Amino acid sequence: MDPRAGCLSLVGGLLALDFANTAGGRDTAEPIDHLQQPVHLIDWALHARAIDAATALRCRSAIAGQPGEGRPVLDRALALRETIYRIGAAIAGGGQPAGTDLEALRGFAASALGPAMLKAAGTGGYRFDFHAAPVATALLGPVAWSALDLLARSSFERLKQCPGQGCGWLFLDQTRNNSRRWCDMATCGNRTKSRRHRERQ
Repeated sequence: MDPRAGCLSLVGGLLALDFANTAGGRDTAEPIDHLQQPVHLIDWALHARAIDAATALRCRSAIAGQPGEGRPVLDRALALRETIYRIGAAIAGGGQPAGTDLEALRGFAASALGPAMLKAAGTGGYRFDFHAAPVATALLGPVAWSALDLLARSSFERLKQCPGQGCGWLFLDQTRNNSRRWCDMATCGNRTKSRRHRERQ
């Protein structure tokens, strides 16, 4: 399956969850990964508004100018993604994240926040600015910060995992009565209903 990083559905409700959702079907014989090349990571980050167009251009130029730099950045991104996924899946399943995953996330965040600037936000308060940071930090810093924001929540009852066959995407249920079940009703929800209908027939 061709990667769709630049147009992938953003249904997670949080940047870190959408990043975890750049892969699917992890428990199937044919898992899907939409981050197969460094450029796919940049495409997704721009699409998810983790970076702006100027930062995307700078990252593309840096990777094109130093071909050996792209693969380590992608490897680091995939490691962060799977760490976030394991943490999110554990919480969504009512369990506790592994200590090794929490420590790995702490390490990602520490290395990402180091080069970042702390600046006033337009809406008040302050935020970390990753725009001028090295490529890996510019791309992954916002994701790591978003993951910390997820863990800072006092309650996790709205963090869920899609039960769709071959899916497993993570999302925050933002419905009023916390009744959302699927990552996307138009895909996993309808697909499951159609399959059950065929089975009944």
